[in-house]
Amino acid sequence: MQIRTLCLLSPRDADRARSMTLSCTTHDVVVVGVTNDVKEVRAMIRSTRPDLVLYDPSLDNGEMLVRWQEDVGLMPVLVCWTHEPAYAVLAFEAGAAHYLMDLCSPLDADLAIERCARRIARRSLPMKLAERAPDAPYQSNVISLPVTSGIEVRQRDKIVHVHGEGNYTRVIFEGEPSIILSRTIGDYEPVLQRAGFLRVHRSHLVNLF
Repeated sequence: MQIRTLCLLSPRDADRARSMTLSCTTHDVVVVGVTNDVKEVRAMIRSTRPDLVLYDPSLDNGEMLVRWQEDVGLMPVLVCWTHEPAYAVLAFEAGAAHYLMDLCSPLDADLAIERCARRIARRSLPMKLAERAPDAPYQSNVISLPVTSGIEVRQRDKIVHVHGEGNYTRVIFEGEPSIILSRTIGDYEPVLQRAGFLRVHRSHLVNLF
C-alpha cells in the first residue's frame, strides 16, 4: 500500500522520519509535505491529501491534539513523533494510531506504519461509498451499516442519533434496541452526513429528519 505522509516536525526530526519511513519494507511511504508550522497544517492537508500525519505535539504544546477530532477528524491517520512523553494521554484521546519517541528504532516505525495501513484500509471503503452517494435532493430512506456478521439495512428515519464510544459506534433507534458497530464514528460520518445527520459534538451525530 502507498501511504502519503505529511510531516509536521522539526527539520531534524523530519529528516530522521523521512529516512526511517522510506526504509519501510512493508509499505511504500511517500512524504508529500514537511513543515514545522502548525498554522500551515489545514492548508497542507487540503492540498496534499495525506493518508498519515506525523506530528510532534511539542511544536504547539499539544494544542492541535486537543482540536484534532473536531478540526481534522479521523482521516488522515495521526501518529505522534516526539521526544516528550507527556502528550501520550492527549494523543490517545485524539485517536492517534501510535506514539513514537523520536529515538525509536526502525522496527518501531515499521510497526506504526503497519498499524496506520490497517486503519487506512478500514476507513477507505466508507469514504469511497460516501463519494459515490447520490447528490441531494435524492435521499433513500434506508442506510446500510457494516457489522461483524455482514450488513444491517435499517430505516434512516428510525435512527435517533449515533454516538461514538472509542473505537466503536452505538446507533440509537426509535423504539428498537441500539446496536454497536465495530468501527469509529468517523468511519460513518461522511455517509451519515449525506443522509441528513448533523455532527453536534465530536462523538455525536443526530438525525435531522
